[in-house]
Amino acid sequence: MSRRWILPVCVVLAVTGCGGSKDDGVTATLFIETTPVEGAVVMVDNVLVGESPCTVDGLSPGPVLVEVQKERFENKWETVRIPDEGGEVRIQIEMEPQVGYLTIKSTPSGARVTLDGAIEIGETPLVGKAVPVGEHTYEVEKENYEKAVGVLDVQPDYRYKRVEELKPKLASLEVYTVPTGAQIWINNQLQRERTAARFDLPQGTYVISVFVKGYVTGERVVTLGPNEKSNLEFALEEGDAPAGMVLVPAAEFIMGVDDESPDERPKRTLWLDAFYIDKYEVTNEQFKAVFPSHTFKEGRETYPAGGISWNQAVAYAAAVGKRLPTETEWERAARGVDGREYPWGAKFQGSLCNIATTSNPQPCKVGQFRAGASPAGCFDMAGNIYEWTSSWYEAYPGNVVIEKDYGQVFRVLRGGSYKAGAFDARCARRHYARMDATREDYGFRCAADVAGSSKPGRP
Repeated sequence: MSRRWILPVCVVLAVTGCGGSKDDGVTATLFIETTPVEGAVVMVDNVLVGESPCTVDGLSPGPVLVEVQKERFENKWETVRIPDEGGEVRIQIEMEPQVGYLTIKSTPSGARVTLDGAIEIGETPLVGKAVPVGEHTYEVEKENYEKAVGVLDVQPDYRYKRVEELKPKLASLEVYTVPTGAQIWINNQLQRERTAARFDLPQGTYVISVFVKGYVTGERVVTLGPNEKSNLEFALEEGDAPAGMVLVPAAEFIMGVDDESPDERPKRTLWLDAFYIDKYEVTNEQFKAVFPSHTFKEGRETYPAGGISWNQAVAYAAAVGKRLPTETEWERAARGVDGREYPWGAKFQGSLCNIATTSNPQPCKVGQFRAGASPAGCFDMAGNIYEWTSSWYEAYPGNVVIEKDYGQVFRVLRGGSYKAGAFDARCARRHYARMDATREDYGFRCAADVAGSSKPGRP
């Protein structure tokens, strides 16, 4: 067991050991060194003799006890046998630093840990690493992440635990277009800069959209890692697609189903002329720009505008030079031409949409579910909010089932919502309400005509 004590430095004393006779005249000299440090206080048989390295003369044959002590090092002692013939004896005592124990975990793991800017002590997770007592700084560093720095005041035998969340270094994205001067949207948020432009962005997946009047909107999805440098180049095609909208080409497509709700029958193939439709649901900030009285929670500027009646949706669309889609157009944009069940395919996948899967369902930012986009390139056509269409809730041609709610009383909404389940998120699912209904999960997206097309929604 070690003992810790601090004594004042004093002059070297001659010590007579207890293991021999003073009368025979035989004595020895003891040389005492300490490593890897010097300056340790030395006692021989409980008598202070100085600091290491030191020499003790006049020792009689027999055992003597040598003890050494230095601040921040463990006390050490050693019994030395002075030979009967006297002479010189040399000893070297290994000093062991007092330590505490450090555990560091990081996210991500595999980060290099350095002590006092110079000593590399391992990688995370670092568990129970001995650290000398005293004040130290540590650094946790991983390629492409910002360095984390901490301070420790280590006490003997104490155990310290640290958890460091390493911040990824920003990625660099440069966006170029031909022609130049295009507006840029990043995840549906308009940027101040125009092309050519450079952005420093956190790691993640982004939808980059660019638009110049007289050209079709260009759009790419890019995934950026920490500290990654990436370039996007767009050669825009001439056309008149409005900003923020996609062109849904003229085509035959499958509408309705035969084996679900009666009002979804019959399944049939229709021809539909080309039209434009918004890629995203109309957001709070977009709606407020037209109707300043619109209110919403702070931080939800890019959430879908909810609590919107059919009449309000029609008024907004007219104010921005657009209209509501027919439910035929809506289903074509959501479903593509192959009759799929959901915008992404045949099987439901909860990770691709925002529906009621928790005890406290909430709306989310538009366009958050990138992999759930429809074949036309529209986002959130399953879940998030119900979307008004311009169509009356009426029986499809060929449907002979009588429903009391059919007629020109209710308007159709599509797409399910964050309050509804997977069944209501199907592309063919019909929901309906009065035109003055303002349920909090009622919103919309807009459509627009393509020059030369027939009347919207023509079968």
